[in-house]
Amino acid sequence: MKHWRKIAFSGVSILLLAYLGLRQPQWMFALVAKLQPGAVFFVDTEAPVIALTIDDGPHVKTTAAILSVLERYGAKATFFMLSDAIATHEATIQELVSSGHELGNHMTADESSLGLTPEDFRTKFIIADRALSTYGRVRWFRPGMGWYNARILNLATANGYQLVLGSLFPYDTHIPSVRFAQWFVLNNLESGDIMVLHDGPGHGERTVKLLELLLPQIQQRGYRIVTLSELQTYEK
Repeated sequence: MKHWRKIAFSGVSILLLAYLGLRQPQWMFALVAKLQPGAVFFVDTEAPVIALTIDDGPHVKTTAAILSVLERYGAKATFFMLSDAIATHEATIQELVSSGHELGNHMTADESSLGLTPEDFRTKFIIADRALSTYGRVRWFRPGMGWYNARILNLATANGYQLVLGSLFPYDTHIPSVRFAQWFVLNNLESGDIMVLHDGPGHGERTVKLLELLLPQIQQRGYRIVTLSELQTYEK
């Protein structure tokens, strides 16, 4: 009997993990935020708005293509840029900002912020901040790979940033399927969500295709797609 109980428990655990993998309810992120406060996962609102965030740009081809799709559908986004890649893309970033999108700090390169020494993290954070701030105020920070601790949070806060993660991540860096990402977003979408997609080699091309499919479908459901700063204005 004990053997079968272990099998049953294992089966329930697998089902629970599978459910949480395919569903990202806001209550789950609210619980995480209470356990480790300081990060924004979503905004508590009944207004039909969501924020679109795009990590790991700029990229020579795909950033401009993403901007073109967003313009076509009147959507806005917050772009979390890697400052090491900015040097040859100043015109694209200027166009991005002048078009009503906003920039976020995603450090200097695509690496784990949590894996850096305190000194390296501070140095790279400040380098990214200075590079991005030349285009206007930057107030949102997303740590590399999405992991953070109290040290990272405190440094970001001390420099006037709000650390933000997200509540709608269709595993686009893990599952190279536009159709899966489309299904996942539409199956989980709620008011106040913060959606996380990616630019850069490989990922950017899929993001362009995904947005072509998703944006009209999301808008048909009555949602507006906005920057993080605008989404925050709708908080209860």
